[in-house]
Amino acid sequence: MSSKQSLSTLLTPNSANHTQHPSLKCRFYNLEINPLVNQAYLEYASNSLREAYVDNDYLSSVLAREGFEGVTKLFSERFPPASNEFGVRSGDFGEVIAHMVLQDVFGHTIPVMKLRYKTNWEKAAFGVDVVAFHLHASDPSQDTVVFSEVKASKQKDYGIDKVLEEISLLVEEGQPESKQKMRNAVRFVSERLFGEKQFELEKRIYRFLDCYTNPKYVEAFFPFLVRDKATWNNDALSGKTLRKPEPDKVTLCVFLLDNFEDTMNAVYLKATQWQQN
Repeated sequence: MSSKQSLSTLLTPNSANHTQHPSLKCRFYNLEINPLVNQAYLEYASNSLREAYVDNDYLSSVLAREGFEGVTKLFSERFPPASNEFGVRSGDFGEVIAHMVLQDVFGHTIPVMKLRYKTNWEKAAFGVDVVAFHLHASDPSQDTVVFSEVKASKQKDYGIDKVLEEISLLVEEGQPESKQKMRNAVRFVSERLFGEKQFELEKRIYRFLDCYTNPKYVEAFFPFLVRDKATWNNDALSGKTLRKPEPDKVTLCVFLLDNFEDTMNAVYLKATQWQQN
């Protein structure tokens, strides 16, 4: 399976359903890892994860210079180790899940993979977890920016209050530090694109530096929860609110996986088994 194939082909039929909540707009994504989809999902997710950390052309150059030993060394330097599975590894895995949903389900563009710019496996680049864009093919003036914060865990309650707090601060008026966080995130993307000589795309992205003073630029805020299906129940959202709900702009996405721990580790293992096409 190509990493370009849509995630929606692997989700269960009742996935992406909307759920009523007193103050949150919610969407649930249900992914069953069973013999019929296991290999397809592992191929898809491992490609997505690997590409989030390392450019494929760079991988090819490492292979040509150093062989598979060099590639293996690169992965050990870039991927968080299994011993850190419920720290950096699970956090990065959650961000990659958010990439997959935002790109494949919502049709957004993520022009810069933030995970590629870690100084090492444990040092994250600053800013919002994921910055995506809705780029219109016929009318660039209609482009919008999307911000996502992500918490991933096999524990159902982990980080829910924190991720909603982070989104609340981005949504609310005022909050100069949080608004600067949005600006810094867009600046990060702009600088990376300029450095890669993607000048036309960088020009389109650059105007979103003022996204927090021009609300029309911001399409949506997506708090993401990535959870183990066996431990999740909707009671985890009981009483959860945004301080200033904007139902048209904030969508809580809950992505449920069978066997979160085993699935995550299997995806990382598969990602290390890369071979040049």
